[in-house]
Amino acid sequence: MQMTGNDFIAVLKEATYATKSLTAADQTTINLDDLFAFAQSMAQQNQVFSGELLISGDEPISLRLESSLVNLPLRYTNAISKIVINDPVADLNVYMIVEHPFVTKSGLRIEKVASVAAFIDDPESSQFKVAAFFDDYLQIINEQVALAAVENEETTND
Repeated sequence: MQMTGNDFIAVLKEATYATKSLTAADQTTINLDDLFAFAQSMAQQNQVFSGELLISGDEPISLRLESSLVNLPLRYTNAISKIVINDPVADLNVYMIVEHPFVTKSGLRIEKVASVAAFIDDPESSQFKVAAFFDDYLQIINEQVALAAVENEETTND
């Protein structure tokens, strides 16, 4: 799937991209199958998309798959517009995004899965890469949550 920068900006500003939001009660109930099915379906239809799996909790965790020209969340329309304005036709990519305060200082981690074409052509490889990425960052989040709980307990007991 290819698009010019200006066409991509128009899709973002007019909010004509496909969205889907799924929820999981906690990390034990995560099922990525629906997220993968949505992303695969939209990619095959040449539709820009943003699919999210929101894990409930005191501090919700957002796991997303988005198609884009750049590695920024689609909601950052103004920043994306400044980057891709007047860009020639280019391949759209699929990005995996994790949002939570313990992921990075910005609370956001984004990595490229593959081009949309490769995502369609080799879904198993893409899904494996996404699942491993999400698992890695869920582990980091869990470790940081546990560490923060220990530190909070120590300061409470002092």
